[in-house]
Amino acid sequence: MQEYRASQNDFWTRQEQIYKTSYISIALLVINIIVFVLSNTAMYWLYDKGAMVTDIVLGEGQYYRLFSAMFLHADVQHLFNNMLILGLAGAIVEHYTGHMFFLFLYFLSGIFGNMISMAYEIQNGLSWISVGASGAIMGIVGFVTVWIIRNRRNFIRNRNVVFRLLLLASTVLYSCFFQQGANTAAHLGGFLTGFVLGVINIVMLKNDKYMEGLA
Repeated sequence: MQEYRASQNDFWTRQEQIYKTSYISIALLVINIIVFVLSNTAMYWLYDKGAMVTDIVLGEGQYYRLFSAMFLHADVQHLFNNMLILGLAGAIVEHYTGHMFFLFLYFLSGIFGNMISMAYEIQNGLSWISVGASGAIMGIVGFVTVWIIRNRRNFIRNRNVVFRLLLLASTVLYSCFFQQGANTAAHLGGFLTGFVLGVINIVMLKNDKYMEGLA
């Protein structure tokens, strides 16, 4: 019993350390919350100036909107769903990859997701106003998916891990595909970007480390 308790205490100590040292994830989470509060109080114009609108991005050359739209959210639920996944999975991936690679993964996934969304709009003659960090969040999920596939035999028998993965998967599926107004094209674009970066980092560069916090 004492050995079990020691093991459990060690597990939670490691978990705490992950979240304390995930500086990029914490900073992104705080910035998103601050921007949401400002854009819904004293700075309503942030939506007009920062949301992704394909006609404005291409017609007026405001390509910065591919970036700025990632920090704007439609409502509290939209913000909460994205920040929940960022808090749960982002810190784990950042701890695994390192700060700079995680930052690259996050922004490239978000920007490429928005580009895919624009391409889908043009292809189908649509016109959307898109906001949210979901493309970037799905990039994190895509990266984790590669690790899961790569290491499936090592942890699939662990019920606690399976439960956490199912909980994460259900949250992701709801917030990114079934939530009203979800931009599925951007989500898929972000996921594919994260998946490709996962293949490069985990498979090609042979990053076979244990993903602490997930397994």
